[in-house]
Amino acid sequence: MPLWTIEQLLSEAVGGRVGERFRGLDDVDQLDVEALRVGAEQVLARPQKSEFIPGARPLSRRLLAAQWTLVLESLGLPAEPKVLELCAGGSDPVVVAVDVLFGDHGTYVTINLNRGLAAELTERAQGLDLQIRIIEDDAQNLNSLFEDASFDCVCFHHAVNDILQTAVAAKYGLDTRDIDWWPTERQMIEWMSVEHRQHGLTEVGLPELRTIFEAAARVVRPGGALVFDHWTWEYHLALDWFPGDLFNHLIPLAREVALSLDTPLQEITPEGLDQQWWMVLRRA
Repeated sequence: MPLWTIEQLLSEAVGGRVGERFRGLDDVDQLDVEALRVGAEQVLARPQKSEFIPGARPLSRRLLAAQWTLVLESLGLPAEPKVLELCAGGSDPVVVAVDVLFGDHGTYVTINLNRGLAAELTERAQGLDLQIRIIEDDAQNLNSLFEDASFDCVCFHHAVNDILQTAVAAKYGLDTRDIDWWPTERQMIEWMSVEHRQHGLTEVGLPELRTIFEAAARVVRPGGALVFDHWTWEYHLALDWFPGDLFNHLIPLAREVALSLDTPLQEITPEGLDQQWWMVLRRA
């Protein structure tokens, strides 16, 4: 059985638990049934469709949170879980999902290097019941911040590319802590494309990714989970500077790294989730 249908995700995102968190923050509740359906099909396509109908962009934010809500719910987390998200940027589906499921019984921590994106996430998280801590630091310092087995779940929402981009940017002399991320992202991706063509990211990128994955595997408790997602935009794939083959296969790349760590992990990705875009692992 698939973990969800479009109807189930829309039920969560519009009239359900996730919808309650966004009520009054956007115009999604004004969309009719057909517009919701078309918008959801555009948002959930992989690669994601380039052109949205009006109203689909805020619907995308809700649907991401709905997906994460159902994935985390399927894991059977404790009643008062501690959840860590690495490299969240300004995106909030994980923190919303944890709030939806656990409210003030849950603890959410994120390590966010870029100060501007950390501030954006802080703003988006206002009003949630969850206990939230945002740490402005490099995820490579994870083991100096937390002891082993400190968390029930570690989440990487669209974070693998950010880890790789940050590592490559450092090689080219760019400190990503204080940059305006979005205007600079194309340059970081172009550098990453060069490194991928020349070295397969083996000299810079993959070593840092492995370090962070190993640290994440240690801070999650035995039996706890590591959850990853990723997607690409359809229009990016047509751009001559965009390394579409790499970005379309970041989760398989991450899988190869994660399953070769010193800390043993087992894949438990729920049936029906596309393993090109999702990965769920359990610490042995």
